[in-house]
Amino acid sequence: MKKLLVVLLAAVLVFSFAACTSTPAPLADTEHELWVAHGQFLLADGTANGWNGKDASLYEASALKAIALDDVKAINADLYTALSGKEIKYLYTIDLIFGTNDAGWASNFLKDGVLYKANGSYCFKIAQCTSEVDGETKVYSEAQWISDPKTANVESLTPTTVFYPVWQEAADEYGFTWASNPVVIGGAGLYTLVIAQYKNASAAGQPGFGVGLVLKEAKEGIAYEEIKTFVPADHTYGIVGSFAASNWGEGADIAMTADGDKWVGEVELKAGEEFKVRADGAWDNSWGAADGSNFKAEADGTYVVTLTFDASGNGTATFAAK
Repeated sequence: MKKLLVVLLAAVLVFSFAACTSTPAPLADTEHELWVAHGQFLLADGTANGWNGKDASLYEASALKAIALDDVKAINADLYTALSGKEIKYLYTIDLIFGTNDAGWASNFLKDGVLYKANGSYCFKIAQCTSEVDGETKVYSEAQWISDPKTANVESLTPTTVFYPVWQEAADEYGFTWASNPVVIGGAGLYTLVIAQYKNASAAGQPGFGVGLVLKEAKEGIAYEEIKTFVPADHTYGIVGSFAASNWGEGADIAMTADGDKWVGEVELKAGEEFKVRADGAWDNSWGAADGSNFKAEADGTYVVTLTFDASGNGTATFAAK
């Protein structure tokens, strides 16, 4: 009898020890098929990535991997500590290369109170995706963007390597809104990205997601450019858009002329056509609606577009039917 008790007790101890030392399960999303990295950077193997509309193989190649919180310890101790203080619902990671390829466009970021411009290959977003089968083809679609203007407020868990804009509709003093891009600000290189969805829902002042970026290998890449004070009189301005004469810059911008302390131009539009104002025929400086989106004509007609600047060189564009 004593031997049997000893055997049973040993079995209980072995089972208890195994339970205590088992590997924590990954915090995988049960609501979406994939979490996917979007943007014109490179995947870890050098494959050129893209935005939504990628083919199925590229969606799957740029899919993130679900991990357990303990797995973050091996990535970065400080990031693990930051996440340990959160109530995490889902947790994912992926290695990506930022800043080494030219995306052909730029996005601004703020670091230590100074504005900079980064090549678009430093920008990224994550999307929670679903799929459906069309014939023999699997088609992925984005169910939720992270960040998103209404539902996905994101905080930077590593503010020295990734910049997240303010989560609000009204532009701040630097022109950032929730429509602005997250930007990698730690320099060109191979990074491990870790993203967590928290159990609390996103709200103003309450992030529902956290993103951390850990540099694994620095690389030669495209340098950031400090943005100097914008002097309106040093530039020319034009109207660019989806209308036939422009086709978003394939044709010439419609020139605007100075009128005192503002610039004015006229454009013929059909209902539904969109446009913006930009400086010097380039996208370095452009203006549209207050949330950063394009202006859109409600009806066919001639529209008067006006661009004004405040004392700090911040521009505001408006338009009205003539």
